[in-house]
Amino acid sequence: MVFLLAFAVLVLSVCSVAVWSRNIAEPAAARPWRPERLPPPGEASASVEGVLAAQLEAGDITHEQYVLAMERLAARDEFRHPLEVPPDR
Repeated sequence: MVFLLAFAVLVLSVCSVAVWSRNIAEPAAARPWRPERLPPPGEASASVEGVLAAQLEAGDITHEQYVLAMERLAARDEFRHPLEVPPDR
């Protein structure tokens, strides 16, 4: 019985430390892909991908619409610039 109680306390303490450590803010250098502030709508990226990402972030389009638009962009890019494998020497 004492072993079960000690094991439960150990598991709960490990879980609480794991949850507590996730709440500590990461330094900005550890996540360069996440900007500290989002640019205002007027400064959004001029690329189509950037516009779609901004629309998704703002809630103007759904995730499904975003995925469909990105698929269409990829198909258009594949048509315009097909990948060519160089010939063997």
